[in-house]
Amino acid sequence: MNGLPNIEKTLRSQDEETRRVALSLLREQSFQEARDLLFFAMGDESWRVRKEAVDVFVTMNPDEESIRLLLELLGNQENAGLRNSAAEAVGRIGSRATVPLIQLMGDNDKDVRKFVVDVMGIIGSPEFVPALLSALGDPDVNVASAAAEHLGNIGDNRAVSNLIKAIIGKESILFRFSALAALGKLTAHVSVPAEIVMLAGQNILCKSVYECLGSIGDGSVTPILMQAFMSRQKSSRNAAIIGWYRIFSRSSATDRQAFQEALQLLSGSETVPVLIDSFDLQDPALAEAITVALGIIGDIRAAKTLLAAYACERLSGSALTSFKRLGSRGMDALIALYPESDEIGRCAICTLVGDLAYRAGSMLIRETLRSTSRQVRSAGVTAVGKLGLTDCIADIVSLLDDTDSDVRADVMVCLQMLARIDRRSIQDVARKLEGSELPEQRREAVILYTTLGDADRLMLLVKDESATVRQAAVTSIGKLHFSSANNILLIALVDEDPNVRIAAAETLGEVGGSDVVPFLTHALNDEECWVQCAVLRSIASIDKSSALQAIQSVFSIAEGFLMITCLEVLEIIGSRQAMDLVEKALDSDDRDVLLLAIAILARQGGEWIMFNAERLMSHPRLKVRSAWAEVLTELPPQQAKTFLMQALKRDENNPIKIYIQGLLEGIA
Repeated sequence: MNGLPNIEKTLRSQDEETRRVALSLLREQSFQEARDLLFFAMGDESWRVRKEAVDVFVTMNPDEESIRLLLELLGNQENAGLRNSAAEAVGRIGSRATVPLIQLMGDNDKDVRKFVVDVMGIIGSPEFVPALLSALGDPDVNVASAAAEHLGNIGDNRAVSNLIKAIIGKESILFRFSALAALGKLTAHVSVPAEIVMLAGQNILCKSVYECLGSIGDGSVTPILMQAFMSRQKSSRNAAIIGWYRIFSRSSATDRQAFQEALQLLSGSETVPVLIDSFDLQDPALAEAITVALGIIGDIRAAKTLLAAYACERLSGSALTSFKRLGSRGMDALIALYPESDEIGRCAICTLVGDLAYRAGSMLIRETLRSTSRQVRSAGVTAVGKLGLTDCIADIVSLLDDTDSDVRADVMVCLQMLARIDRRSIQDVARKLEGSELPEQRREAVILYTTLGDADRLMLLVKDESATVRQAAVTSIGKLHFSSANNILLIALVDEDPNVRIAAAETLGEVGGSDVVPFLTHALNDEECWVQCAVLRSIASIDKSSALQAIQSVFSIAEGFLMITCLEVLEIIGSRQAMDLVEKALDSDDRDVLLLAIAILARQGGEWIMFNAERLMSHPRLKVRSAWAEVLTELPPQQAKTFLMQALKRDENNPIKIYIQGLLEGIA
């Protein structure tokens, strides 16, 4: 069956699957021999067979002559499947079909020209733009319309002026619709001729005209778009709103000021309810445009819509700006919406009152602290902190017993904010929490003492009976950089809880001096690996030479995370002695350790790699040699080739020789 005569016979079988399978056998033939049979199969009655024929044709890498013959199939009037298969094949061949495609633009058959234009659009190459621009003048409206459509899809702004001229010169509704849609996908900032603007009077073209104006128009068309805000057609109205916003967004600050002044004249008008009614979160571009426009207009009737926008994460920034524009009247209108709002809306109102520091909303915020909604309570607590309502401290503290952990977390953030305003009251709160029987509340005291910068109280809490409290206190001392706390930290370094010891080691690295290095060095004997890792990093942050000595003392027995930490610290040290130790890690059986050691050595730079290339390519371990072969490819091409050729001649392992050969072939 593998011979061409047998394959040809099989392609005439009555069974669809038999014909499809036969096509796969053509891959084994020369392309010149298989080509005619592939063309024949592209016209098969079965779409599965046609698709297989296209796949085989494309993967066999057809030459220019074969592509030219393929294009001739576009003119076949008897078999639509054949024409479509040819078009699909050309589209998949891509830019290699550029020259013969452009030549076919002069074909006498309008259907051929239409297919050619569509294939150009499928390929989407900017190389086709000149040919497509010429096709705008094609006598056949379908060809010209397709050319306009694909110019928009390609997105080359060179087409703007030609499309404008073509729209004015051709009265065909079909063409104008396609060309206007194309302009709507392009970007410019030009004066749009009156002939284009006047087309908005035709209902079928209205929406496309507004999209076009928004894409390519300058500020001169904004009055027209603003008038269209009241269009009876919803789609046209929305297109005008989005078009106005696109021009506004890309205009200069001076022009924007003029646009804003014109828009502000709409306050109190019937346009505002129309804009509100058009707001749709399912249409992101429209929703953003209306959010911005309503803020500029400054009509308080927009408060509810802007609240919905603020509750949407993507629009919250624009809505916040719009609420700022509305001022106190807008905020009062917003607060009045609270009773009728759902949970999300109420949270948004609280957040806005806080974000805009609207103190007239303080009474509402106080009420929200007693809300049955967890989310509303949380939003209210956050607003208290932003407004600085110190008279709410007692109510806020009572929420430390809230059943919801998020609310309790927000309470702590709020109390930290209020500490900047009323230090004494928050210190009293911290003292009460410190005396609590609950470890989590004593830990909250640590947080407040940290905010207050109260080192004395923190040092007392380092001795707390709860390990979590001790750990928090030790960490906080590090945040505040209290070097006077070294003695208490040294005690924590031998705490019974490993997490406290880790925190102590890390904190000593932040606040300690050379005098604590001996204690840290002794802590390298800790039974917990993570403590040892923290100790090493802290020694390195205080004194690199001491860190090198510490690593040398544990290197022979280090493994796992401790060894990885040793390597990371050695890279920070960066000395020749440090790199010698890193090289010793190349003998490790731990894959992560080995890969890190190689990466560290590779990062030493080209000169270091070249100096050590031959020695490392002779390493006894296969994994090291293969990894270093890849590292060498990062050198300049000629140097890489030299080292790899040497390694290829010297290495006796066949798999690595094949690997090196592949690397050599990949070097330019």
